[in-house]
Amino acid sequence: MIKKQQTAVICLSKVNGGMELASVKLARILSEDLPIIFIARKDGFIEKERENHFSKYNISLHVVDFKSYFSFKLISEVRTLIKTKNIKNIIFLGASEMRSLHFACLGLDVNFIIRQGSKKTTPKKDFLHKLFYSNVKHFVGNCEYIKQNIKDTLPIPKHATLSRIYSSLKLPLHVETKKQNNTLDIVLVGRIHPGKGQLDAIKACEVLHINNIDFTLTFLGDIQHKQYYKEILDYLDTSKIKNNINIVGYTKEVPKYLEKSDIFLFPALGEGMSNAIIEALGYGLITLIYDDTSSPEFKTLGFNIHLTERNDVESLKNLLSSISKNIIQEKEKALYNMPLSREIFAISREKTEYLNLLV
Repeated sequence: MIKKQQTAVICLSKVNGGMELASVKLARILSEDLPIIFIARKDGFIEKERENHFSKYNISLHVVDFKSYFSFKLISEVRTLIKTKNIKNIIFLGASEMRSLHFACLGLDVNFIIRQGSKKTTPKKDFLHKLFYSNVKHFVGNCEYIKQNIKDTLPIPKHATLSRIYSSLKLPLHVETKKQNNTLDIVLVGRIHPGKGQLDAIKACEVLHINNIDFTLTFLGDIQHKQYYKEILDYLDTSKIKNNINIVGYTKEVPKYLEKSDIFLFPALGEGMSNAIIEALGYGLITLIYDDTSSPEFKTLGFNIHLTERNDVESLKNLLSSISKNIIQEKEKALYNMPLSREIFAISREKTEYLNLLV
């Protein structure tokens, strides 16, 4: 293998979500073949969990304390790092800080790669954004839908490439799937946020109560949107299924919950190819999601998943009711997703595809 030059992964978000975890995972994967410099935001989730994220890997963490998306301090510190560490490759997961990173790299010999994993709704093809993205060499979407979304919304320079690299996930070779019992255990993995659909999931599960089906619905993920969390609690206060709902919050024991569940219910909108969905498929869970953005791609790849006819609660109820009445057959079908997920979302495949973009 050709030796690759100094590489930095940049994620400047404060919160704990899919993009942040994807950046850490990508840095870990690449660190198996070359040392990685990770640039993160001071006092953000990535820095706070630095020991868990990086202690066992060939990764050095640098944090930057800045206040706004266009920050002279961010420009100065990243530019200094590029020069002193002789960084030749940058992989950036994000968008808002592009205005600063453009000037941090201006005039320097840097192979700038942008990785996108979520849908953009507003085109960014005005003069200023054309300037900010003018030095990008490679645009990467984490699925075909996001690849097309990049093409539709971002100003891609003539010299740049556009590609799709599926995310990978380290899935266990052996999973203790839940044995069938009299309770239908449902799980949703995602930060508490309107876009992740926790309230829709609760409303959909009311059909199980109506049909006298015993169930639990467990939410795993940071409580990041306080107003939405309050809306959920207010709704549950008068709900007949209040005692069926378990809000765990952030946990490092997601696999334990997946092994104890039957169904992965994820009525999210605007997702890229979510790691949460990939993990649920790898653990053999019946997967029920909205037919939105990248979701149909899972069917194209051969996975046995359930997509709603419409992205609303009534469609969720109809599918959930049907699944609950055929739970044994549905669980058997879901088991076929396990070997397929290990093949398509293999770590070795993702690593090779990113290494091919590095200089």
